[in-house]
Formats: sequence, structure tokens, C-alpha cells
Amino acid sequence: MAPVSPFPSRGASPVGFTELPMARTIAIANLKGGVGKTTTTISLGAALVERGYRVLLVDLDIQQDLCASLEVSTPRPGLADVLFSIVLFKNAELSEAFVEVRGLTVAGGYGLQQVETQLNPLKDSESALKFALAPHLDQFDIVLLDCGPSIGYLTRGALTAADDVLIPIQTEFLALNDLPGIMSAVASIKARLNPRLKVTGFVPTMYDGRTRHGLEILEEIAAQAKRHGVPAFNPIPKTIRLAEASASGRPITQYAPESSAALAYHRLAIEIERCGELKNSTGSVASPAVFSRPVASVSMQRMAQA
Repeated sequence: MAPVSPFPSRGASPVGFTELPMARTIAIANLKGGVGKTTTTISLGAALVERGYRVLLVDLDIQQDLCASLEVSTPRPGLADVLFSIVLFKNAELSEAFVEVRGLTVAGGYGLQQVETQLNPLKDSESALKFALAPHLDQFDIVLLDCGPSIGYLTRGALTAADDVLIPIQTEFLALNDLPGIMSAVASIKARLNPRLKVTGFVPTMYDGRTRHGLEILEEIAAQAKRHGVPAFNPIPKTIRLAEASASGRPITQYAPESSAALAYHRLAIEIERCGELKNSTGSVASPAVFSRPVASVSMQRMAQA
């Protein structure tokens, strides 16, 4: 008989109460660093806000790059305090770690390195983030979880709490080598802790449409997506504007709204929105919408060079 977790599960409302709409929780994950997870979390979140959604970003990387990129002041108590309190005392309030910035709500803060090492061995601790988010899922429409480049405690907690996983993949050869690792991690969490978890799709990042290598890797990402039965979304172009946006403390959609990268993230927001609508309306996962060489078109080439 499977052990019973001390944390309440996300489920139906009590009898006599109307069930409130619950936020869709998406983990942005890949076991390789430098592939654009944080950039995608911020940029996609900002694009969704502009489409009228209430968005919560959760910084689960011990480096706290998401908070740094948005110039978020360190909340006290922060996310680490909340997770420790939940595991040790079964009680905490995540909203104490919320910071409002650029139209987004952000949860992060100091101390995640200690969380990673000290909570990892404790039984059932992987459900702590799910427990922390549960009271707030009717306050947001989308929750984006920015994961670190490992399958440590914090990433496992994110996959346990998530409905979906969005996987950014840099359009370079070595980046593809880490794809089996994150797919295996998703399968493991799905089997052990979160049967509803699914991969929303792959997002090719840092795409340079001027090179044969970029096109070849893009086609391989599409092939891998087809093999796994998930969508491969249109690529995010490589541009210095993304680095400039991070340095400015603003999402690319606000820093350079007409840039190729901003337009690409707006398109991704629409694609993510469409996947959610298809899932909600049919009760099943949306059919894979793998791109078929649109990247070779003149318009996409111009976007990548902007």
C-alpha cells in the first residue's frame, strides 16, 4: 500500500461549494543550463499578462536569475522559508513571498541552496511546493515555475506541482544530448508522484536562421517532438535584445516590443493558450503541432536577423 502524503492534494471542492477555476501550472525545465529557461519564463509570462492573464512566476533556481533579471527585491520571508515551514510544520503562507513587478507576481528569495540540500532527504518533501501553491491557484490563471539545470529537490518539486512541462531546447548540437534526461525525469515523476503531468512541448531557443547548423538542429528538434508525440513550437530567435532586456530589468515584450524575440514570445503565448483550450475542451492532450520547415521562409529569416 502506497504511503499517504501529509500534504493535502489538489482536488474537487467540498460538497455544496462551487469549484473555482484553477491556475494552469507549467514547469519550464531542462537539465542543461543556458538554454533560455529563465528568459522563457519571464518573456512568456509577460506576453500572457498582455493577453489579460494573471500570472505568477516562481524562481526555483538556486542562482535566482529570474529575480535578478526583473530586479526583484529579496522578500523576507522568502520562498525558502515557506518550503521549510511546510515540510517541518505543515503550515506556511506563500503570499508572504510575493513581489509585484512589471505586471507580474514573483515568488523567490534567498536560501534556496539550503532548501536543495536539507529538504532533499526528508520523506514526502517533494510535495511542499504543490502544497504552497494550492491556496493560490484560484488567484492566478497561469503559474510558471522556473527550474534550475538539474533534477534536484527543487526541480522534482516543480514537476510534482505542475500540470505541464515546457522544455526550452537551444538550437545547438550538444543541447539535444540532454533531452533524454529531462524526458526521463518527467516520466519518473509522472509514475511516482504526479500522474497528470504531461509535456506541453519543446521550444527551440537561440535560433540563428542564417546558419545551416541552426536549421538542421531545428529539424532534429521537430523529429524528436514527433517521436515523443508532443508539439514543437516555433523557434525563439537569437538576438542581443534578450540580454539587453535582462540587463534593463524588463521583459523583452516591454523592453523591445517590436523585436523579433518579443514577437516570437507573443506567438508562443498564443500557442500555449491554444494548447490549454484544446485540453480543456476535449479532455485530452492537444494533437502535436510540429512545425514543417517554416523556418526556411523569408519572413522567419528576417525575424531571426532582427
